[in-house]
Amino acid sequence: MHILVTSPIPSHPQNHGNRARVTALCKALQALGAEIHYIYGGLEQLSDQQELEMREAWEHVHILPPYRMEDRKKSHRKHHQIDDWYVDAVTGLTQRIINTWRIDYCIANYVWFSKWLETAPADIPKYIDTHDLFGGRHKRLRADGLPESWFSTTKQEEAKGFARADTVIAIQSEEAKLMRGMTETSVVTLGHFITPDFLPPADVQTALQAGKKITVGYMASDNPINQQSLVEMDSAIGHRGELLERFEFRLAGSICGAACARDTQFQKLGFVPDARSFYAACDVIINPNIGGTGLKIKSIEAAAYGKALVATADAMAGIESQFPAHALADASAIVDFLALMDPEQAIADGEKASKALVENYVADQSAAMQTLFPKLFDHKDKQPVGSGT
Repeated sequence: MHILVTSPIPSHPQNHGNRARVTALCKALQALGAEIHYIYGGLEQLSDQQELEMREAWEHVHILPPYRMEDRKKSHRKHHQIDDWYVDAVTGLTQRIINTWRIDYCIANYVWFSKWLETAPADIPKYIDTHDLFGGRHKRLRADGLPESWFSTTKQEEAKGFARADTVIAIQSEEAKLMRGMTETSVVTLGHFITPDFLPPADVQTALQAGKKITVGYMASDNPINQQSLVEMDSAIGHRGELLERFEFRLAGSICGAACARDTQFQKLGFVPDARSFYAACDVIINPNIGGTGLKIKSIEAAAYGKALVATADAMAGIESQFPAHALADASAIVDFLALMDPEQAIADGEKASKALVENYVADQSAAMQTLFPKLFDHKDKQPVGSGT
C-alpha cells in the first residue's frame, strides 16, 4: 500500500517534537506494510545530511525549494489566514503522484499545509495530522507571557482547513474535544506513536551509599515555550540552593544553545544523538512546561523509557495519569517535590507509574491506528500493493 504524506517540516533529525511525530507515524505505517511518499514543503533550510537521512528513511522523497522567511505571508496584523504559508507547488506535485501511483491514504501534516487535499480524489481517505491547535494560538501565547511565534490563525480559518479532510487527527484528547466543537469533520485522537523501551530501574540506594547525587534530566528543543520553562525552572532551583548538594541537574537538546541556557544551574550536554543513553544516565526526568498546546512528546518519551517523571499538569495534557508527580502546578512545585521526596521510594514509584501509563497509552494508540488505517491491518501480512505506471 502507498501513503502520500506532505509536511512543511523535515522528518530528520528528530531533535524537535514535530519531527519526532512525523517520523514515528510514518515508521508505524511502514511497519504495517505501507510505502511512504514523503513531500517536504521547504519551510526550513535542509542540509545535505538531512536530505540523505530522509531518503534513506522513506521509499519516495520529494523535496521542494526552501520557502524563504520573506515569502511567508501574514494577511492580518494579529494572525494568519489558513493558507498564508502554503506552498502552491505542493498541489501540482501531489496531483502527479496520485496520477502515477495507486495511493491508499493521503496525510497532510498541519492544517495550514492542507490545501492540496481539496484536489485529491474523493475515494482516497484524506487526513490532517494537526500536531497542534492554531486557532487563537497567538492569544494563548500572550496569556502565558510568551512571545507570539510561528503560525497562528482564527478558529474560523482553522475550521476551513479541517473541512478539507475526511478525518482530523488530534495529537491529544483535550484538543480533540475542542476540535469537535469547531468542525463537523470526524476527529480521532492519535498520540505520539512509541514503542516502550523500559530501562533498568535506577539503583538509587547504591548511588546514595556511594555519596553520589541524584541526577535530574531535562531534554528539550529550543522553542520559546521550552526556553521560558527553563528560565522558570532555573529560577526555582536558585531559590532552593541546598538542592544542589543532593541533586545534579542535566540539560540536553538544542535548548542548550539558547541564550537562556548560558548561565544556569544545569550541566549542559548539548544535542545528544542517542536519547536512550541520556535517559539511562538520569535518575529522574523533569518537564516543567507551562502553557502551550499540542502533546508534550518529551513527557511520553521519558515514560516510554520507564523513567520516573516529575512534571507539571501542562506537560501532561492529553496523557492519562493519576500519579501526583504528573500534575504539579509549576517549576516551583517541581523543586518542592524534589526537595521533600524520599529519593529511593519516590523514584521507584515514579518508574512504576510511567510503565503503567505507557502500557495504557500504547494500547490506545494501537486502537486508533486500526480505526484510521483499516486497509493496512487487512493487508499487513501481504506485500504492499500498487506500483508506478
